[in-house]
Amino acid sequence: MTAVESVLRDSIEEKIAFLTDYDPMLDNKDDRGEVKSLSFIAVKGLLYFAAHDNNAIQLIEKSEEWSTGLDNVQAIKMYELIYYLYGNDLADKTAMKMLYKYQYYLTDREKSTNPNWGDFSSTMDNLYASYFK
Repeated sequence: MTAVESVLRDSIEEKIAFLTDYDPMLDNKDDRGEVKSLSFIAVKGLLYFAAHDNNAIQLIEKSEEWSTGLDNVQAIKMYELIYYLYGNDLADKTAMKMLYKYQYYLTDREKSTNPNWGDFSSTMDNLYASYFK
């Protein structure tokens, strides 16, 4: 990373850190990975960030509103990737079902907020049917 890129990365980190639990002065572990990864991605001009973490997704999707400096980064949500691989027969279907359950349907809290696999896959089928023809 060049000196200019380092300065840019630091300024983006500063913009997004206060929206997370990461404190650069303390260099605590909370959200440090997301903050550092997202700022690196933005500086290097990488277009996509695969995420499961809702806070990271919000930092990207609300980048203009929150002035995070992540305007050119797109979030690929893990459930979209799971469904894409499943729907296009690019991965073992049972493995994708298990990965979905591990990522989104493991705890009682997740079960109360996220759909089960059957509801998830049928809803995604309805949403994306035209893309799989």
